[in-house]
Amino acid sequence: MRVPVVSVDGKPLMPTTPARARKMIKDRVAVGRFNKLGIFYVQMLIPVGDKTQEVDLTVDPGSRYDGYAVGTAKETVLKAMAKMSEKISEKLTHRREMRRFRRYRKTWRRLCRFDNRRRGDYWIAPSQLAKVQFRLKIVKELCKIFPIKRIGVEDVAYNHYKGCGKHFSTAEIGKTTLYKELELIAELVIFKGWQTADARKKYGIPKSAKKDLIAPESHANDAVAMLCMLYDRNVNTDAPFYYWQRPELVRRSLHRDKFQKGGIRPRFGGTSNGGFLRKGDYVEAEKAGKIYRGWVCGLSTEKTAKVGVMDVFGKRIGQFAVKKVRLLCRRTGVMWMVVNPSVANSSHL
Repeated sequence: MRVPVVSVDGKPLMPTTPARARKMIKDRVAVGRFNKLGIFYVQMLIPVGDKTQEVDLTVDPGSRYDGYAVGTAKETVLKAMAKMSEKISEKLTHRREMRRFRRYRKTWRRLCRFDNRRRGDYWIAPSQLAKVQFRLKIVKELCKIFPIKRIGVEDVAYNHYKGCGKHFSTAEIGKTTLYKELELIAELVIFKGWQTADARKKYGIPKSAKKDLIAPESHANDAVAMLCMLYDRNVNTDAPFYYWQRPELVRRSLHRDKFQKGGIRPRFGGTSNGGFLRKGDYVEAEKAGKIYRGWVCGLSTEKTAKVGVMDVFGKRIGQFAVKKVRLLCRRTGVMWMVVNPSVANSSHL
């Protein structure tokens, strides 16, 4: 296991061992922090050398889950798995229908815009845009604490000659946009899917057929195989495994699906109610002498004065009194969890 290190001015340095990190914090020459992905790192409080070795990042994009790996020529520093946002098109369709219903309820109606408006030159489907933005957010946060020199990506391809890929064009636009942004961060290296499969067999890296398995064998090991190809050798694959997911928060709605009695539509959705806590904040809650940690999913209302807390998978843990909830971190747009690979096979499947 290695702990990321950054300099006084925030420049990423080479990772260090946990023992050395504890010693630096104890001697008050460094301070421990957490980034937006829930990764612990130390920031130096005194000037040190800024020479770094080669550290690379690999990404295995997927339709629902992505795999990530950070490593050097000797070992893998970090493995991760990220779940992409889902049902974006359905949410946009529902929002459009509700907007039309609301427009027709008004006395003065705003006329519909033409459907043949010209799209911008860099238009991308909202479903793909959400995935690209989430991937770039993860990559940029990793580059802030690791001195990334190269970024390896498995190319998502489709054989248009053998099959009809009419719905794959949006994925082509999404990956092109992703590649352009990654080239601005570090050197981009693209691998084919068959190359990743051959590398797994060559270096004996296990692979699971279950795509939703919260374990390195589902997606992260594909990224580890690309690390082996970058260094042309078998690297140590023992590393902490993280799981990342975006919080699915209900935004504030100006209208409801069904007519409300009396014509008064109560407030629905939103991430703040004017109080201290907001939806998506990472908190620590207590109930019956037991401590829970999670993300705020429900705020206090006129009917109930309790705060709802959910786990990393978006499942509600329970409702807690406001006085029993303590803020740990403001909303970062990402929910995280460190998974023990030996236990992952029997939980959250």
